[in-house]
Amino acid sequence: MRIGRLGQQAPVAPATEAVILFSVGAHRMAISASAVAKIRKDRGLAPAEIGCSTIVAAHTLFGLPAGSGARLLVLRRGGVAVRVDRVERMIETGEARPLPEALQGSERGWYLGLAVIADLIVPLVNPESFELQAQQAEDESFAETFDSFFQEALR
Repeated sequence: MRIGRLGQQAPVAPATEAVILFSVGAHRMAISASAVAKIRKDRGLAPAEIGCSTIVAAHTLFGLPAGSGARLLVLRRGGVAVRVDRVERMIETGEARPLPEALQGSERGWYLGLAVIADLIVPLVNPESFELQAQQAEDESFAETFDSFFQEALR
C-alpha cells in the first residue's frame, strides 16, 4: 500500500478476474476465463474436430446425473473440453475466497475457492480437476484394452 500525503495508507483496489459462469444441472459454477480457449455448442463432434484430445462431462466429475450437455468449454491446457449444460456469461469478480473448512473431501480438489459475484457466491472450479479426470479416463480405457488383449492372447 502507498502512504498518502497525510500519512494514511491509501486503499488498494481489490484484484479482479474475469470468470465464466456456467451450470451443471441445477448447480451454478465459475471458471477463470483465462483457463478457457473457446466455447462451442456440443453437436456430437469428435474431440479432434474442436481442437482437443478428450471431452469430459462435468456431471461425471461432480457426481451429478447426466444433463443436456449443450456446451463445451475448451480449456487452454491439457487438450480437454468440458461438457456443461449451460454457459451464462462472463463477468468480473474479486479475489476468490477460501473454501470453508467443512469441505474436506474430493471437492477440495475440484474448487479453487468461492467467487463472490454481486449477490451470488459460486464455487470457482479448478481447471486441473478436469485434466485429471481426462487422464484417469484414458488410463482406465488403456487398462481395459490391455486386459481384453491379454485375455484374447491366452485363448
